[in-house]
Amino acid sequence: MKTFIIYFVSILCFISTIISAQEYRETRAVWLTTNYKLDWPPNTLDEKVQKESLRNIFKNLKEKKLNTVYFQVRSNGTVLYNSKIEPFSPYLTGTTGVPTSYDPLKYAIELGKEFNLEVHAWVNMIRCFSGSNETFLKHPKHIRNAHPDWTVRVMDENGNLSYWLNPGYYRAQDYLVDILYEISNNYDVDGIHLDFFRYPNKNFEDEKHFEKYGLNISLEDWRRNNLTTILRKFNKKVKPKNPLLKIGATPIGIRKNLKGANGWEGYSSVFQDTETWLNEELVDYLAPQIYWDIEKNPKFEVLAKDWVNKSNNKNIILGLAAYKKSVEPEVNKMIEISRNIGAAGISFFRYENISSIDKDYFNTLAFPTNMPWKEKLISQNYPDLNCKLNKISNDEFMISWSSENNLSTKNYRGYALLLDGIKPIKLTSINKNKVKLKFGRPSKLMYRYSISLVDRLWNNNKLSEPLTLMVPYLEKIKKSSHINTRPILFKKSALNSFLCITSSTKQKISIDFINKEYATTRKYEDLNVGLNLILFEKEMKNLMTIRITYTDGKEEKLNIL
Repeated sequence: MKTFIIYFVSILCFISTIISAQEYRETRAVWLTTNYKLDWPPNTLDEKVQKESLRNIFKNLKEKKLNTVYFQVRSNGTVLYNSKIEPFSPYLTGTTGVPTSYDPLKYAIELGKEFNLEVHAWVNMIRCFSGSNETFLKHPKHIRNAHPDWTVRVMDENGNLSYWLNPGYYRAQDYLVDILYEISNNYDVDGIHLDFFRYPNKNFEDEKHFEKYGLNISLEDWRRNNLTTILRKFNKKVKPKNPLLKIGATPIGIRKNLKGANGWEGYSSVFQDTETWLNEELVDYLAPQIYWDIEKNPKFEVLAKDWVNKSNNKNIILGLAAYKKSVEPEVNKMIEISRNIGAAGISFFRYENISSIDKDYFNTLAFPTNMPWKEKLISQNYPDLNCKLNKISNDEFMISWSSENNLSTKNYRGYALLLDGIKPIKLTSINKNKVKLKFGRPSKLMYRYSISLVDRLWNNNKLSEPLTLMVPYLEKIKKSSHINTRPILFKKSALNSFLCITSSTKQKISIDFINKEYATTRKYEDLNVGLNLILFEKEMKNLMTIRITYTDGKEEKLNIL
């Protein structure tokens, strides 16, 4: 055991941030609900307030380091975009069929580009009305009035009224395909997100159409095939024109009953044949609504693994019930489960439930999970980037770059600033060519940055030549580490200090802080090979000893004298 006196060195403006290891390709999504005005719009007809509210939501999502928004654009048989097929939602103007002066979906897409978020048009499919506000049903273009023979009236066990399109009628199928095509053809959305893409239950009045179109199969198989047929028709119509469009759906959470996870089944209760959707490559991703906790039946992890195992290598994004008190404390664990089982990421239901400042689940930037089956559809001829580094002050630097080509915003999202060639730090728009770095909170001595173009699918395969940056005022630390290989305590203030530890191997250490009353607190740290800087906040006047224990059992003490 070695005991020695601490060396104190004062430096300016140093706070270290310990960043947990996270995936750099991980879909982090949220359902932004407009039905019943749950998340947006606010309860006002003021368009300026509406737009500012949506901007603040997107800004908040960027700050929370999410990367995907499922923006609800169709509910109750009305829409939030300029449509020739269905009437405009009354949520923004107070009157069904009367649009705003701005296009909400177009505006959301613009915000997505500004804040580097994918925007998927979230469409309520088969259900075309629910709730008590029947003013929706009075508009002549509402589907129940325009085509009453295509809809089925459903009354649930609680007496709640809803109307559903009949997926067994081919003209109703084509109507839905036309809606999806209108969105994907007229708007630069990243994806189409299908919800209520199911039957309401087993007791659905479609006997006449089954007798006419059933073709000697069971009622259950016919219903499943009806939904799948809609997907087949849409894929056939949209893929030749928009091959990069991501097609996804959000099925109910139980695919089929399992031990430890049983209840209302997607396959047999509401006729979602998700395995066929995946195996025929009709969807690029599924976001199953696994709205339960980890311990009780149906168990979250059991269902999550089942979806991933049946994914056919497509993206499975686990839907989390952020609104449930039983789920909220387990969200971090669910994110960990998602990574451990190879899921593509998670999606929160819904925005309001993660909107508060304390609902920050991610420390680092990540791009949505890649889709290898689409990679061949996009050009890989990235232009060369010429980069340079300029010092502004002791803790501020500017990285700028130039490209010989004029780049299309349709093919590229922007430029990524990468640390060590893999870790994205910032993403700028395609129209910017510089980024400022401020080192008031450095966590190491030397940084190596690269710039890369980010294409429509979030690839950044071609990097600029790396730029190496040494934070000037940390030179004292570097020099001290050459002189003394033992741990050194550097003090910034009475409450801010950090340890400088040189290690020859990767290892885990424990650090005990012992005060003058011999009370001990402990923290654990991972050491990399070379120089390690570890921030801690302890009141120095009450601290007596710091004890460091290494993996091999060796201990070192730093006595505060």
